[in-house]
Amino acid sequence: MNFKSEENVFRLFVRMSGGRVRVSRRGWVRDGDRDCETLSEVGEWDGWLSGTSSVPDGVPVRVDENEMTLLMPVDADICAGDYVVYSQPQAEGQPFYITGTPVRFPTHIEVKVRKKAII
Repeated sequence: MNFKSEENVFRLFVRMSGGRVRVSRRGWVRDGDRDCETLSEVGEWDGWLSGTSSVPDGVPVRVDENEMTLLMPVDADICAGDYVVYSQPQAEGQPFYITGTPVRFPTHIEVKVRKKAII
């Protein structure tokens, strides 16, 4: 079955109401006798983040953790364990780590992301 028109509607939706998702892939480089973690940028796509912050404004906390769902186009190169930054034109981007394997649908990709920010 061809889902091209539904995919186009999804792309229009995230372009109009979503933000940009920059994906970086974690890797390891040998530095003498130890391994060092590196991040290499994979690409940037339109996306939409579903969910709300787990910490209300004005509440003092040390660590802000919450899980949300990130929706991306079907051609996005995203894997479990990738590091993503979601940004909107009116807000500053925040880091997220992907906690599960992306679920691929004919029209889009859904992936659970977990934010962990030390405040």
